[in-house]
Amino acid sequence: MTIHLEVEGLEELREKYKDAPQRFKAAMFKTTEGSLLVLHENVPPYPEANPDSTYIRTGTLGRSLGSSFGGGASGGEPDIYTVKQMGSEVVGEFGTRLEYAPYVIGENEQAAQHRGRWWTIGTIARNAQAKIERLFQIAAEELAKWLDANGR
Repeated sequence: MTIHLEVEGLEELREKYKDAPQRFKAAMFKTTEGSLLVLHENVPPYPEANPDSTYIRTGTLGRSLGSSFGGGASGGEPDIYTVKQMGSEVVGEFGTRLEYAPYVIGENEQAAQHRGRWWTIGTIARNAQAKIERLFQIAAEELAKWLDANGR
């Protein structure tokens, strides 16, 4: 279960960087890495345990997202935490490989007993969205400044 980052609206800058594609790619890698950090810090805390349940929590789901019961980036690296080149795009992925994760935090697969009690993977993305958009806005501004400074 992953969050895939996809940023739209950079085509014009990418085209302007056709003579300096490595500079553009480096900026996208750096910004995507920063975006994964933002996702990581936005893992919510575990909800309160269901008082009617006898299940003893292990914290495995949180650890698989690089978090702990308290949320955030408090438990090491997530199972899925990569930035890679795919064709002409830089892709960031954040998430967990736990088989049961979709039934606990899945947007569409979340089991009835977890709905309304547990957050979803989409909650992480929504909580991080504004800050990630700002990171890419800053990157675009810096790229544009470089183009201006180099007469391109």
